[in-house]
Amino acid sequence: MPDVTADLPPPVNHVLVDFENVHEINHAVIGNKTVSFTLLLGARQTKLDVSLVEKLLEHAASVQLVRLSSSGKNALDFTLAYYVGRAVAADPTGFFHIVSKDTGYDPLIEHLRSKHIRAHRHDDFTSLTFSGPAKLPAPIPIAATPKPKSPIKPKAPPASLDQRETQVLAHLRKPSATRPKNKDKLASFFVAHLGHKITDGQALDLIENLSQAGHLTIGEKGKVTYHLEPK
Repeated sequence: MPDVTADLPPPVNHVLVDFENVHEINHAVIGNKTVSFTLLLGARQTKLDVSLVEKLLEHAASVQLVRLSSSGKNALDFTLAYYVGRAVAADPTGFFHIVSKDTGYDPLIEHLRSKHIRAHRHDDFTSLTFSGPAKLPAPIPIAATPKPKSPIKPKAPPASLDQRETQVLAHLRKPSATRPKNKDKLASFFVAHLGHKITDGQALDLIENLSQAGHLTIGEKGKVTYHLEPK
């Protein structure tokens, strides 16, 4: 029987940026074929970097620019929540990414996940990852004020999603391995096993990819069934 899922388009990643909170935009995200990009500006934000404007215009079909007409406490937060709701209603099977350091969005993220909506918050673009093979280069700072350079301890690059899949599969296939029976517990296990180098949202994406690859099945109430024989 032919695989009917092979012809399905990849899921859309809906990226909504709180520009009052995050000012460094990764230009490579804009125009990515799997991304719908929404940039929200406060009423007092009247200037944008020319290169960013050019990028937004170049990919206008997949970009939404929202500027508030008046300011107020949490005005942009409530507006962003509205646009997330619209996107979820239009594409409930998509991935939804809020880029903001504001932890006030976390209750919204938790509520969406309780409704089985794949939603995540990222402090900045360096922690933003998508499901699938697409990889993003480092973000380009815009309108940044030069700061004195200080010695930076080099860090090892984070493992790719494929490497993480290999790591967790190798562990789960061990005869003595602990295999959590619940999706949420499995996500927490992945975070701990990978040395807390991934977020809870990335752990859920990892589970989604393993499920799509046939290594596990998520049943009712998040029950996990494993299919760990090498393919």
